[in-house]
Amino acid sequence: MPVCNNELNKRYGISLTYGKVMALKTPICSFDAKTGVLCSKCEERLRSKDLTQDEVHASIVLTRLAQRYSEVDKITLVTAFKVETDFVLVMRGSDLQLIRTHEAIRAETARQFGARVWMVESDSSDRRFIENLLYPRRVLSVNLIWLPDGNKLTRAILDSNRTSDLGNDLYKIQRIAKKIKDIELLVEHKK
Repeated sequence: MPVCNNELNKRYGISLTYGKVMALKTPICSFDAKTGVLCSKCEERLRSKDLTQDEVHASIVLTRLAQRYSEVDKITLVTAFKVETDFVLVMRGSDLQLIRTHEAIRAETARQFGARVWMVESDSSDRRFIENLLYPRRVLSVNLIWLPDGNKLTRAILDSNRTSDLGNDLYKIQRIAKKIKDIELLVEHKK
């Protein structure tokens, strides 16, 4: 049974797996992410629903990517979600910028997951979350609209007159916003 060095990960942000200091932080311990086999502690976390299968899968994929791209070795994956056929990776804000600046890494990430991959910041406001989902489009404003029945909609206004710019992504963005932050999203374009 593999020995879990998750305490080293939590306390110091390092792992001694295979004699290499890894900076990549994932919800599972680095040994498990490298081998693809969960230790008893991570297996118990998965059984107790403290960890999801999506987080395990994302951790393994990102660890494989970190072996090819040193930039990936610097990120912190907070959590991951699968929304229909797409994956949503939640990571630190500085890590998000790092990934966005490398087109090859973004393309390889989507290829490794076998799906469209959306990246958002952890601990972000609703506005920042919506901006991350709509990236690279510029969001002019985000407003909360209260409906007569007591429900609320969040309206995002984009700085673009082209509605075809979003295509099928609009439906996916709305589904992701609903699942992750329980936001009913309405997207409009500046007129």
